[in-house]
Amino acid sequence: MARVTIVVPDDFPISYGSVSHPDLARLQPYGDVVTHTTRFADRDEFFGRIAEADVVVNVRAYSRFDEEALEHAPRLKMISVQGVGTDNIDLEAANRRGIVVTNTPGVNAVSVAEMTIGLILAVARAIPLSDRRMREGVWQHPPAIELQGKTLGLLGLGSIGAYTAKLAAGLGLNVIAWSWTNDPERAARLGVELVERDDLFRRADVVSVHLRNTPEARGSVGKHELYLMKPTAILINTARAALLDQDAVVEALAAGKIAGAGFDVYLNEPMPLEENPFREMENVVLQPHAGGVTAESSERSNRAPVDNVIAFLEGKPVNVVNP
Repeated sequence: MARVTIVVPDDFPISYGSVSHPDLARLQPYGDVVTHTTRFADRDEFFGRIAEADVVVNVRAYSRFDEEALEHAPRLKMISVQGVGTDNIDLEAANRRGIVVTNTPGVNAVSVAEMTIGLILAVARAIPLSDRRMREGVWQHPPAIELQGKTLGLLGLGSIGAYTAKLAAGLGLNVIAWSWTNDPERAARLGVELVERDDLFRRADVVSVHLRNTPEARGSVGKHELYLMKPTAILINTARAALLDQDAVVEALAAGKIAGAGFDVYLNEPMPLEENPFREMENVVLQPHAGGVTAESSERSNRAPVDNVIAFLEGKPVNVVNP
C-alpha cells in the first residue's frame, strides 16, 4: 500500500497536539502525519494546509470543506470528522470528487446528554444566578421549579436524545419526543412517548433540541414553535445553534414567552462578547460548546476518527455518511 499524507488542519483548541499523540501515532505506519495546532488566519491558509492531503482528520467545525476548498485539495480521498456533525462539509461536492466522509456517531452521547441534564437543572434552579449573587454578598432565593412530574420534550431521538431520555427518567421527568425517523418500537424501548411536533412544544415543560444541522432542520425552531410553549417552559440547545431562529429566541425570552434557556452552541464560536444577546439575561445559562468535552469523551473522540482512517486505508470503510 502506497504511503499517504494525513493532515489535521484545524487542531485548535488543541485536541491531539503533536503527531506523537498516541492515536495519531497509530497512523504513522500508513503515511506521513501533519498537524496544525493554530487556527488558520484565513481561507488561503486553510487551502494551503490541505493542498497535499490524501486524508484529512477534521477536528473543528469552523473548517468549511465546500466546493472551493475541495478544489484546492486535488489528492483528497477521505475526510474523517471528529464528531457527528458534517454540516461544514459539502457532501454532494465530496461525492462528485469521490471523497469518502466519515463521522464518529455516539462517542460523545453520554457527555452531551449529561450536559443537557446539567443545563436543565441549572436553569430550573437558577444555580449560576445564585452563585453570582452569593459571590457578590447577596443572600437571595430566585424563583425555581422541581422537575419531578414535569414533561421533557426531546426534539430528536438519536444517540444523545436517547441517553438524555434515560437520565431524565431517573429525575422523574415524563419524556415525550419527536423525530424525523418515526420509530414507535425504539421509542417504547426507551420509555418515550412519540408525539406530533407542535404537540411537543405545547406539552413540554422543558424542550431540548437534539437534531442534526441538516438543511431541512436549520432554523426549524422559530417564532411559531416558541409561541406554542408554556410561559413557564425552558428551552435547551446542545446540538447546533443554526437549528434555532436566534432572533425569535431572543424575542421570546425578552418578552417572557418562555421562562428561561440553556445553550451550549452558538452561531459564531467562540462567541464575541458584543454578539452575545443573552449576556444580560439572568434566566439564560451559557456554556462554551463544552458538552462533549470530558476526559472520557475526549479519549473516545480522539480514537474514533483515527479508527475510521485506518479502516478506510485498509479498504474496509466504516461510519460513512455520504454514498
